[in-house]
Amino acid sequence: MKNIKLAILNIKKNFQNEKELKSAFITSIIGMCINNIAFILLWFNFGKIAGNLNGWEPFDIIGLYGFSTTSYGLVFSIFYGIQNLPNYISTGNFDKYLLTPKNILLKVATSAVSTSAIGDFLFGFICYIIFMVTNHFTLLQILISLLFLVISSIVYFSFTVISMSLSFYFMDGENISDGLFQMLLTPSFYHGGAFSKGLRIVFTFVIPSLVLGAIPVEIIKNITVGNVCFVLGIAVFWFLFSIWFFYTSLKKYESNNFFGFGG
Repeated sequence: MKNIKLAILNIKKNFQNEKELKSAFITSIIGMCINNIAFILLWFNFGKIAGNLNGWEPFDIIGLYGFSTTSYGLVFSIFYGIQNLPNYISTGNFDKYLLTPKNILLKVATSAVSTSAIGDFLFGFICYIIFMVTNHFTLLQILISLLFLVISSIVYFSFTVISMSLSFYFMDGENISDGLFQMLLTPSFYHGGAFSKGLRIVFTFVIPSLVLGAIPVEIIKNITVGNVCFVLGIAVFWFLFSIWFFYTSLKKYESNNFFGFGG
């Protein structure tokens, strides 16, 4: 509970700092919403031209962005500090997070917030509402879709932790970490019907991009207990693995620091 209270305090303080520059704060949010509109129009028009593609209709794109963008915005508007982990490591600023016995991962994750991610969250949630209304969601579909938003957020956070933790192993790990994260992020916004069977396996089990948006859209249209449990199991696996990987990698940082390579 002390760790959670400290995390909430850090998040609150970070948002207060960001709000000091009100014009930049608002511009960042609006700018990201406009950026997302351009992407959704692109894929929506692609869907209209291609028609029904592997069961995907044009309005399913709105659902895709509803899940993936909302979860992205939720995670990085609060836990953006984990994206700064490579920089902390390379500059030696990571040392300060080792000075107290508090939860290190939580301290790092809540060390910064992203105002542009708030724009992602607002845009994504609007898409989610539109998808819900146009598809006349039942109460069960609403509850399952909200669960999928949580699952997508967990997967986003977990894979980001893994990606950024790679910086513990390389002198200049920032590019490697960002490259792996982009391999997760980019496919998560692509038309779900455009993936072949082979790519679906890769982007479900190896890099869980489809779990962030495409698979929730497909399952919500045809809900089964097995499919919901399958996606939930993927999220639990990545979350537990990310925690293990972070603290295992953390030992590497201590070793590097001892020999003078860790900053």
